[in-house]
Amino acid sequence: MSSGSRHHLTRQEKRDRRLAAIIAKSVAKAVSNVYENASESCEESRIKAPKDANKTAFSFKQFKACGPKEFTGEDGPTAMFQWFNSVEVTLRQSGCPENLRTLNATGVFQSRALDWWTTERNKRGNDAAYEQTWEELKAIMMDEFCSPHERQKLEDEFWNIKQKDGDNAALTAHFKQLSIICPDQVKTPDMAIKKYIRALPDYVADFVHAAKTSSIEETYLLAAEINVHAAKTSRSTFELYPVWSTSSATDVVRRL
Repeated sequence: MSSGSRHHLTRQEKRDRRLAAIIAKSVAKAVSNVYENASESCEESRIKAPKDANKTAFSFKQFKACGPKEFTGEDGPTAMFQWFNSVEVTLRQSGCPENLRTLNATGVFQSRALDWWTTERNKRGNDAAYEQTWEELKAIMMDEFCSPHERQKLEDEFWNIKQKDGDNAALTAHFKQLSIICPDQVKTPDMAIKKYIRALPDYVADFVHAAKTSSIEETYLLAAEINVHAAKTSRSTFELYPVWSTSSATDVVRRL
């Protein structure tokens, strides 16, 4: 073979090598793109999976099976706050995911509440309405079913709450309701305890105050016990005992 031929083949080999290198780079880039796209798809699926899985795994039937209380929107703000508490317990018991709470909770709306929610869905669009968080739903329900005027009336009522006659059970029940509606007046356990004691008759409040209870629930129980004893004994018997310490208060109740 002549030197010219060898030179010609050498140039051909160089071209082949360059072409092979270009092809190899293109293939490598294509493979890399396929891998990246596959990874992104997997990550996107991983992120979306919990939400989609929740929709598949949880149904309104499961929520309904736990006996959620219906809400009509016709019984005033106190009933609404009681419903909030009740349905939150049901949401937890049923295992309802956070992103489905609004969807399921609004499924038990009736009467005025259902009419209002239908209007909200028409105004916002179904997706936007149901994508609201549970806290956002409660906020717009507050605006609709508890007017500023009603809230102020309840605030004033809570400021002046007092036990009527010997009906301590009624006081405690109403105190709990107003604590939910007017939380600013009972921000801490200490504030709640002091406010509740002020609502008691003096002959009961003295004993409860001396006991230095550490929680509002403990305060409710002690006040109820003292009221029961007071009903069996004359009020003057309670008023004659000076209360200076926790032990003296407890001892007097036991002796009665």
